[in-house]
Amino acid sequence: MNHTINRWQLVLIVISFILGSSLLMAPNLTAFFSNQDAWISMLFAVIIGLLLNLTWILILKRYQFRSIFRITEVAGGKVVGTILNIIIIFYALHLASYVVRNLSNFMISNVIPESSPWTFQIMIILLAAYSCFYGLNNIGRVNEFLTPFMILFFICSLALTTNQFRFSHLQPFFEQGMLKISQGAYTTTGFPFIEIILLGSVFTYVKNKDKLSKNYLAGILFGGLALILTVFIAVGVEGAYMVKRQSYPTYELMRDISIINIFERVEVIIGVVWIFGILVKIVICLFTALKGLQHLSKFPNYHPFLLPAGLLIWALSNHIHTNAMEFTDFVGRNWTLWWLTLYLILLVVLGIGILRKKDKNIDQHADDSSQ
Repeated sequence: MNHTINRWQLVLIVISFILGSSLLMAPNLTAFFSNQDAWISMLFAVIIGLLLNLTWILILKRYQFRSIFRITEVAGGKVVGTILNIIIIFYALHLASYVVRNLSNFMISNVIPESSPWTFQIMIILLAAYSCFYGLNNIGRVNEFLTPFMILFFICSLALTTNQFRFSHLQPFFEQGMLKISQGAYTTTGFPFIEIILLGSVFTYVKNKDKLSKNYLAGILFGGLALILTVFIAVGVEGAYMVKRQSYPTYELMRDISIINIFERVEVIIGVVWIFGILVKIVICLFTALKGLQHLSKFPNYHPFLLPAGLLIWALSNHIHTNAMEFTDFVGRNWTLWWLTLYLILLVVLGIGILRKKDKNIDQHADDSSQ
């Protein structure tokens, strides 16, 4: 297995992680609370996400970007570190199951209603497991090749909708007040800007770490700007009322594109971009869980855990919620608090470790980064 990636590949992984799931759902989640001010909510969410991740990356830098599973043990001790590592593994598997469920919900409701959700769930999990089997470098290289094309297709697709854009749909600005705008920002702060702390399991495999912090934050900024632009155009074209009534407003937005009855069904392009982003996100979640299990078990590699982890993700994805509405409601109301809890716990433990100068002793501990 080859887990080594370069900084450019890291940036593209961050962008894909940010856009995976969020690209189609962010307009609905923000507009539900802040209506035509949804793009302002998204702007606030990006700023908050950057500040949270700036704090996170600076703390990991103090620990020389070692594996998050090693860092927790060094900072909190063997017992506390092991408990935290189990929690991180659960969060990674839980997030992967939500992303898998999100994909199957989308495919059943918008693409192939007659099909079974199990078909899409099993296919995406098998793809993720296959990628993890060959190591992080595998998804890094595939993502490096495909993401620039995906971004180009996405930007061109958005550009084709601007002829229907109406500034009147965005006015008056700040009509909803700061409370509603803050509620809209709250829903998309955890999804995806706190979830991305799982990349703490990836940093140790980046070849040159000199400017890793800047590359990581640059990826978040680019992904955040793409989401702001998406929400801005979605509300400007469809109007806030329609955006908050649709589960996947970005996909619906692309359905309106038609060029002289030749260039149609452009929504398929945005669907492909979104599904690839989802694959990258699932791979990172699965990789994090597998590395955590490998660290706890002291196995030479994580291959024995691939099948059990994949089965657990599939089982969770079918039992977390009974229907798509319940799924979306939970994400909108509780997801940020759910992830903020993990973020704050890790921040406190790692911060205490720095005060106790544990970060100075990180090299004295065995590290699994080469495995």
